[in-house]
Order: sequence, then structure tokens, then C-alpha cells
Amino acid sequence: MKNTIRSLVILSALLFLPLTSASAQSCNPAAVDYIVRDEMGQILNNEELNTIHRTLPKTIGNADTSVDEVSFASDGVTYYWPESVEANAGTKVPVLGFVNAGTCTMNLNRVDLTYHGKTMSLIFNIIIDRDQDDRRPVIDSLPFHDGTFVLDLSGWSRNRDQMIPATRWISKTEKQR
Repeated sequence: MKNTIRSLVILSALLFLPLTSASAQSCNPAAVDYIVRDEMGQILNNEELNTIHRTLPKTIGNADTSVDEVSFASDGVTYYWPESVEANAGTKVPVLGFVNAGTCTMNLNRVDLTYHGKTMSLIFNIIIDRDQDDRRPVIDSLPFHDGTFVLDLSGWSRNRDQMIPATRWISKTEKQR
């Protein structure tokens, strides 16, 4: 009797195994890479970014935070996805990364960065769905200074490999006028 029950349990498990492994498919992570600039507009290096990163929570919204790099084409605007063959040949730029590889979706609202005693509050309001083509935006920053800034993506082309320029950031006080 015990062997019959054991056989039924094993047979049932084998029968339902294809159903459970079908739901464990991989997906392309949702990622936002943010280029951080100092007060003079120069891109921060890895050491400076790591200092900022240590002040951030490990997770913001549903995204893990990290210091990473993005590979750019010679035009300085087109970037390569990490799995691209061209990525190794591009110019590497250090970035703050926000990634969700678990659900492959993202809801990135607000990030507060502190650098040289100044706090820059960034309101991204970015939502990335699983089936979205532009799921790895790279965003340039304004020179670092105190204030709250909102990313305005109205009219953005949603090109999957074109950096979002710093001109898309609007001071919250300007936006209220």
C-alpha cells in the first residue's frame, strides 16, 4: 500500500512538472541607468558613485540599486545593451543602476542622492512592463545641485538605444510656475 501511494505521488509530481517549469521562464531585466554628474557637469567616476551608492537603500521601489557601466557608441548618445556584440568596443561610462531581474518590471518613482553635502531629489516616475521594448533606458543628469527635479518624458521617442538627455529634467519649482 505504501509503495502504491508513493508511486502515485511520484507519478503526480511528474505529471505536473511541465506546468510548473513553464512558468519559470526567464525574462529580460527591467533596468534604468542614471549618469551622475558633479557640480561642474563632469561624469562621476566609479569611486565617487560607490560613495553615493553606499548612502542608498539596497532596494528602491522594486529595483535593486548598484553601480554599473554603460557602453556608448562614438556619438555619445547611442548606447549598447550589455549582451550586444558592440558593447565591448564602446566607451564605458559609470552609472547608478536600478534593476529588477525578478519580475522584470519596474516602478521607479523617487531617488534622493547626496553628494558633497547637497541633496538632489529625482522624480523618475518610470514604469517598465514585461513586454515593453524600451526596458533599459539610460538617463543623463544635470550638474549636481540641491533641489527636486522631475523627469519629463512627454514627447520622448522611446528609442530603445538612445540616451534620455539631461534637458528632460525639470526643476520642480519651474514646473509649478
